[in-house]
Amino acid sequence: MGMGFIEKKEGITVIEVLIVSVIIGVIIAITGTISGKFADRRSVDRITMNISSTLQIMKLKALRHGLEYQAAFAFNSGEKTLTIVTQRGNSNRGSDEYENETSQTIRVEEGLTITPANKTYNFNPNGTLGGASGTVTISPTPASKNIKRCGKIVVSPFGRMRVIQGNWDGTNCNAVK
Repeated sequence: MGMGFIEKKEGITVIEVLIVSVIIGVIIAITGTISGKFADRRSVDRITMNISSTLQIMKLKALRHGLEYQAAFAFNSGEKTLTIVTQRGNSNRGSDEYENETSQTIRVEEGLTITPANKTYNFNPNGTLGGASGTVTISPTPASKNIKRCGKIVVSPFGRMRVIQGNWDGTNCNAVK
């Protein structure tokens, strides 16, 4: 009685290569979709936090130094940039001259808009606003179908700030709970 020997082959078959290729393709497709959504979310959150932290710093500087401080925001929709300029006033009330302290330009992702396009917040030495209060909203443009993230910074006349980061429902920024 002879014993049969099973031949052992080294290497991989074409079917194994195809299976591995399909699995890698599926993983790349999934991660590409997830990373695109994550990048949009991160961009909105970055701009929201940049604006709110700038406002907080101006308020704290006004309180600390006893002078008016302001932050001016200008969104250029054509160039997709947000310019933030911070300034120190020459008085504790009714400054007639402002000296630039910092200026930065931030790239805004395609598909996002900032409203209002131009806004200046002026903080008094007691931390209240010297000008109009208001809201800055970072939201998807009407033509953007993929971006669902939004941000909102609400500043009261008393200098209180509320930051909302959430989902855009087409008209409002709803906080994520």
